[in-house]
Amino acid sequence: MRDLTVVSEDVPLAVRDFGGGGQPVVLLHGLGRTLVDWSVFGPVLSSRHRTVAFDLRGHGESGNGAWSWAAALADIEAIARELQLATPAVVGHSLGGMLAVMWAKAHPGTPAVVNLDGHGRRTLNQYVGIGPEDARRRIAAADERVKASIGRLSGPLPPPLVDGLLAQQRMLAAQFGAPEEMFVESINRALRREHGVAYLRPSPTGLGREILADAEAFDMFALYSEVRCPVLVVAGTEPEPGADQELMAAYRAGLRRDLERLAVGYPNVTVEFIKGGHGLIFEHPEDLANRIEAFLNR
Repeated sequence: MRDLTVVSEDVPLAVRDFGGGGQPVVLLHGLGRTLVDWSVFGPVLSSRHRTVAFDLRGHGESGNGAWSWAAALADIEAIARELQLATPAVVGHSLGGMLAVMWAKAHPGTPAVVNLDGHGRRTLNQYVGIGPEDARRRIAAADERVKASIGRLSGPLPPPLVDGLLAQQRMLAAQFGAPEEMFVESINRALRREHGVAYLRPSPTGLGREILADAEAFDMFALYSEVRCPVLVVAGTEPEPGADQELMAAYRAGLRRDLERLAVGYPNVTVEFIKGGHGLIFEHPEDLANRIEAFLNR
């Protein structure tokens, strides 16, 4: 394993090459996360594939740059070119999963892509068993809670808040059954420290909010109809801890319904479900790596 930097459109990208041989695979993390998320997953996959991960622009130890879907895809191209990955498969989680499917549309010769729980825009009819007005009200309430939480993380972070973030990451690691050091390393990598002051990257009320808005507005189901290469979609089945459990269980039910319909309508799309929430890559890294290996070698 080695760490290196690749420059894409004047943006330095922090890359981790897990090594390995065979079909190359590029791993993409989610919004606000870093390449450290693949610390368990990457070595498992690299036993059979040349496996590379990187911090998306504006994240972790990568540089800042204007955000767009096109720019993010150009970053993947730059890394594939610099590391001579030929035509890589692309695997992503959350935001990274959405980018993986976009990559497939832009590169028809891609051998396969994998989207791990990256679904984009939600529709009111996906909240099964909850009326549209009730769903709208509860979604708005949940959004307000998230905004309040994000607001506290948007500026300079005093030491007690940084300590709180570290404690939160340790708690998440225990919840997922993941290595604590991985979660601590990831949050430290997401913090920029200048003159004794810490800032979270990407800024939750700046670039982070911009990327989130793009993701929440994007219709992934329309995109699948434009992709011809094999696509594996793996979705969690459980609501997130701390969320409105009834609301999120209703959404997971509606999402499952729509993904099952998608798989029937598009033979190149394979849909699988796994017991867990949005953090499925932390809960089931070996299982997911094995599923992806089987999918790539069909």
